[in-house]
Amino acid sequence: MKPKAGKIILYIILGLIAVLWIMPILFIFVLSVTSGESIAASGYTLFPKEISFDAYTYIIKNPAQILSSYKISIIVTALGTVLSLIATTGLAYTMSRKDFKLSKWFNKYVTFALLFHGGLIPTYIVVTQWLHLGNTLWVLIVTMLVSPWNVFLMRSFLSGIPTELREAAFVDGATEFQTYFRIVLPLAKSGIASVGLLVLFAYWNDWYQGMLYIDDMKLTPLPLLLYKIISNIQYVLQNSQYMNSANDFPTIGARMATCVIAIAPMLFAFPFFQKYLAKGLTLGSVKG
Repeated sequence: MKPKAGKIILYIILGLIAVLWIMPILFIFVLSVTSGESIAASGYTLFPKEISFDAYTYIIKNPAQILSSYKISIIVTALGTVLSLIATTGLAYTMSRKDFKLSKWFNKYVTFALLFHGGLIPTYIVVTQWLHLGNTLWVLIVTMLVSPWNVFLMRSFLSGIPTELREAAFVDGATEFQTYFRIVLPLAKSGIASVGLLVLFAYWNDWYQGMLYIDDMKLTPLPLLLYKIISNIQYVLQNSQYMNSANDFPTIGARMATCVIAIAPMLFAFPFFQKYLAKGLTLGSVKG
């Protein structure tokens, strides 16, 4: 039986949307390996006349620093995602429990944190002078540990779990922790995967916390290192007396190469979470 014309049209539309999503990534990669002379002569194109890896050579001229920053980003992202999920899920669970006396207070507190922020200077003083986390690996993790938006998103999943399941577990003699780990969390896998992916991207792409609190190059995460490289390129462009030839400098290619280096690991990680993200966001939108 041939597919209906409506399905064919739908497949064509979805195919075009997929191409539109892929094209920017492909365009970034092509520009990263296009020579500056080719860009100057032909403009931006998917079929460059001359291929050059000068941009990557410029960026990885200090491979030890690149590898060190990759290691820091991987450690921060992995450890931060796990700790953030533990904290976010635990807080969201207490907020979703209507029989918990402090649940309303926690909801108000997180709502206040979502709407208002302490400010940059007070936060900097607390982190550096009270907690003494400056120039440590923990400052990159603790400052982004809990997001009010992720807490509310996780709460919407946990609120959809029937209370009868918890009550039945209590009747069977299960403790609060056993109910939480053996019943609640397994039923919230889609929500955990969805929030986990958001947290994963946030930690991997963050450069701002490092710029504020990290001065040691050994603790510099990859996004911050790439930001510094881009800033150096911009400085050189604005002070052309430091260059022998402006045309020989891999300006556009270097910018695109930094994007490729930064997003490559996430491109490989995203397909594993994609189905959970789509399902989780859909379920979360109709619960709570």
